[in-house]
Amino acid sequence: MAQVVREVIGLGLLLGVGALPVAAQSMALPAADPVGISRSGAQVAYGFSLEAAATNPALLASVKEKWGIYLSAGLEMSSTQQTMESTQQSLFSFDRNRTIGAFGLAARLTPTMTLGLKLDEPYLRHGSLLDDAPSRYLGDGIDLLARRMEAQAAWALNPNVSVGFGIGAARLSYASTSVMRFNVPNDPTLPASAANAVNGLVEQRVGQSADKVVPSYSLGLRWAFNPRWTMGFTYQSALKADLDLKAGFRDANLGLFANDGLSTAPIGVDTRAATLLAASQPVATGASTLELPSQATIGVRHRNMSFMTWEADLRWTSANLRVPSFAAVQTPSGMVSAPGELPHGKSHLALNASTELELGKFWTLRAGFSLDQRSVDVSYTEPLLGGAPTAAFSIGAGYKIWGGEWNLGYQYRQSQDQDTHRLTGDWSASGFQATPVNRVRMEGMGHLLALGYRMSF
Repeated sequence: MAQVVREVIGLGLLLGVGALPVAAQSMALPAADPVGISRSGAQVAYGFSLEAAATNPALLASVKEKWGIYLSAGLEMSSTQQTMESTQQSLFSFDRNRTIGAFGLAARLTPTMTLGLKLDEPYLRHGSLLDDAPSRYLGDGIDLLARRMEAQAAWALNPNVSVGFGIGAARLSYASTSVMRFNVPNDPTLPASAANAVNGLVEQRVGQSADKVVPSYSLGLRWAFNPRWTMGFTYQSALKADLDLKAGFRDANLGLFANDGLSTAPIGVDTRAATLLAASQPVATGASTLELPSQATIGVRHRNMSFMTWEADLRWTSANLRVPSFAAVQTPSGMVSAPGELPHGKSHLALNASTELELGKFWTLRAGFSLDQRSVDVSYTEPLLGGAPTAAFSIGAGYKIWGGEWNLGYQYRQSQDQDTHRLTGDWSASGFQATPVNRVRMEGMGHLLALGYRMSF
């Protein structure tokens, strides 16, 4: 029976691999601790690992020691690049770095019941575009973070099967910016009309932000067929919040222009533009829902030698990815809105794999890789959410000392290059007009690095 189950699971994983692109930056982090990072997140069946219990709460029942704790800190770095085909000029994003942290705790109460606590960061996306980026009118900055804490419990139904769950909360933080242009009439305190003609434009960055705490839960299963083969399954809930967004102008104005949107602004526009902006009010309008998708993962772990273990996971991510609309601005001449919105997500698969080598009593070496399918439809390609197919490769090491283990993990992520005609446009006194003849190539890459310490007793 166990042999049949292994063959069925193996076939499922192969089919999943076949559905993935050959060449593959993702919003979902593989983990926030060094062990999970070095495994590229492939650890839902990895028993005897406290860090893996952050992914699958059922694994708490397999932790050998009565008490265990780990703490880690690290850095996430990511950037995007846009290259205009007509000029071959490349523009890189900035605001590239974020700190990350993770915490885990396990306590065995009885031979069959173990409690735990975890703190992690399942989703992270950030970046700001340069003032002259071709896609700035369709959004030029994003800062999204989900920081989650769950209390966990696991029960060993028998020596080979355990189940677990986690329940807690996640703090969602979201901010976005876009660049807009406003018509400047001769009397900026009154609506534009035939008697109050528009005589120039002002370009201004507008942003909005909010935080909210929402419920979170996770479910897990671990089934050890025998001492060498183990299967794991876990489900992590979606995170959804209706945000109370606060909007405002960001920085000074970015430029003054004539009515055609290209020529030098007439004399006196600077003073009238300042008066217009002072009389205008940024507002958060439209959709205010932030939703981060649920995930379900199945994995198989095999200890094929006494010092070597490998695992392969297949992860499904739902299509429930939504972010709020951009802020608008109420001017004396009426409401001005951003000409676009960030896209919704699409369901997709990912393949994660890892291997771990135990070298003597002190050293452990780890490596992993992952391939993610596209998470945003190709027809809505843009740089802030990304969503292109992504490949990631990771390495790490652990060293036992001082009664515990220091761990270091690193991952490099690279998204597939994308060409699009939907990012550029001109904004004149008559409004925004897309220029689909211009092709832009987008590229993305990122790094994850974390250092942590685990102690068991």
